[in-house]
Amino acid sequence: MEKAIILHNPGAGDEDHKKSDLIELIEEKAYKVGYFSVKKTKGWKKKLEKAAFAVVAGGDGTVRRIAKELTKRTILHKQIPMAILPMGTANNLSKTLAIHADRDYNSYLLNWQKKNIQPFDIGIIKVKRKLQFFLEAAGFGLFPLLMKTMDKIDCSQLKTTQDELIFALETLHQVVLSAPTQKYEITRNGEICYRGKSLAIEVLNTPYIGPNLHLGPLAKIDDGLLDIVCIEATQRAEFADYIQRLLQGKTTNFFWKTFQAEALTLKTKDRCLHIDDELVETTQKNYVFEIRKSALGFLR
Repeated sequence: MEKAIILHNPGAGDEDHKKSDLIELIEEKAYKVGYFSVKKTKGWKKKLEKAAFAVVAGGDGTVRRIAKELTKRTILHKQIPMAILPMGTANNLSKTLAIHADRDYNSYLLNWQKKNIQPFDIGIIKVKRKLQFFLEAAGFGLFPLLMKTMDKIDCSQLKTTQDELIFALETLHQVVLSAPTQKYEITRNGEICYRGKSLAIEVLNTPYIGPNLHLGPLAKIDDGLLDIVCIEATQRAEFADYIQRLLQGKTTNFFWKTFQAEALTLKTKDRCLHIDDELVETTQKNYVFEIRKSALGFLR
């Protein structure tokens, strides 16, 4: 009987998912189960070697935390896939993998036995002389500013994850209206492919970012390419209108400059960037981005 290790963030999302319920859910599908709360212990890291796969019960931040540990493992370590039980707010990663929080978990769990592993690329960026990785995106401008703004707001009155997503979009709309622009220069294959003023530059590995914003509809998680999106200074009103239409529940499109690269160098005086859900302040001026193909695997 294969062993699954459940790595649970009890504070994620709307509901209080009990330890006993999660264990029962997995054991019903004929798996041995080891359970760890990632909020309370680090002991799970030593148990990865004995598991067939890791069940991540939480949101995007929890998935990233587990992925960070898995990417540290060398060829001498046992390489294991992850399975997501989405329980966070945005759940951009599970959405990308077509694993939805409201779907029938029984059919999803039965699929695990088929060992259908989806390869998953990761993005790499060098910051402060250290290599860091991202699952979703890294970028400058609007989204670091949105994260800074949200950090200053008391969101305790928001009762559901849907309330949180709507409030984040409303805040983004306000940020777009007043955000400063910055100069960016992007080099790909030794040639400058973008130079200009932008509200945002995002280097995407997945189609979704932030509050379920479908910023990279053409981005794929297993093509060995990064998708770069530039929201230019001249598009402020258009992008604000796009966010407003999303808030109204309307089907809408927005056309921004986008291109792909296996590697690129970005030059800017912007001192703040985000790497997934982490804000980074730096005096750095040049940033090198690369892709690591099929660095992770997810059960689907």
